[in-house]
Amino acid sequence: MPASLKTLKTDWLKWWRHLSVTKKVFPVLAYGVYVFLLYQVGGLRDDLITVSTLALLLYYGGPKTQPVFQFLLPLFLTHIIYDTQRYWADLLRMTVHVEEPYQFDRYFFGIETTAGRLTPNEWWQLHTHPFLDFVCGIAYIIFIPVYVICAALWRFWYSRAGTALRHPRSILLRSPQVMWAFFWVNMIGYSTYYWYPASPPWYVALYGLGPARLDVPANLAGCARFDALLGMPIFANWYGRSADVHGAIPSLHIAYPLMAVYYAFRFGSLKVFTTFFYLLMCFSAVYLNHHYLLDILWGSAYAISTAFAMDMFWNWNLKRQGVVVPGTAEDLVAVTSTIKTDDSCL
Repeated sequence: MPASLKTLKTDWLKWWRHLSVTKKVFPVLAYGVYVFLLYQVGGLRDDLITVSTLALLLYYGGPKTQPVFQFLLPLFLTHIIYDTQRYWADLLRMTVHVEEPYQFDRYFFGIETTAGRLTPNEWWQLHTHPFLDFVCGIAYIIFIPVYVICAALWRFWYSRAGTALRHPRSILLRSPQVMWAFFWVNMIGYSTYYWYPASPPWYVALYGLGPARLDVPANLAGCARFDALLGMPIFANWYGRSADVHGAIPSLHIAYPLMAVYYAFRFGSLKVFTTFFYLLMCFSAVYLNHHYLLDILWGSAYAISTAFAMDMFWNWNLKRQGVVVPGTAEDLVAVTSTIKTDDSCL
């Protein structure tokens, strides 16, 4: 056996021996129960099986895959919880708001035309262009990968290289919060779907302002132009798996990019890119007729409040554990000197 494989085996066995019985057994039991329940409700889809199986393999992969498992765990949980909404959403959802978001945008952001006052969404549906269809469609496809890639760079790259603003150790200790902020902004967003369910602008365009219909399928809206442009059913396949049609508020398409902006300024890297992408997503959400400006404002408020709250919680938890987090290289020198002269600092 090659030395590298022997080392991997030794490390894995050592890791396995130190696990409690619960940590050895619970993940595979949870996986089995989850797959069984999916089968019972007719929801045994390939994407759900792939996500849950990947999580299981990364967990049991041992010390080499644990950092990746811990990094992706919030994403796995979000995906699974999002899909479960299709089975119980109708039991919790309050009265769907169809007219109020529309009238809000029309009143505060309306554009006067010869046909009357239009919402920005309605105005842009009269001024589409193939170039904008393509750019906005791409942005709508990659909005989650962009956030995850930024989070991965902070966790696995900048935590070693550092930035002009933050020492590598500071980023290493704080970067896990980025993905957990993603999880919690989704949980807050999903809960809003029930106490303030709201119809997207494409719904109003198709079905009007009357009482909400709960039996309508998700619609591609402006994304259909992107599919037509490429000649492939990219969004058609994606939106066919939507778990909630009346979940326009808040816009999570906007929340993720803005949280990325927050952490970009917090860590001192990717600031220009994340800011540009956030602004592009704001435009794309309106241009593709998926969100009102109200949805964008609501999603932005959730993003900033969630990221800030998670940041404060992380700092509090580090202090509670007595962990010293230097912010710059100069801070690290000072902290190291203090530790050498006073072991009580540890």
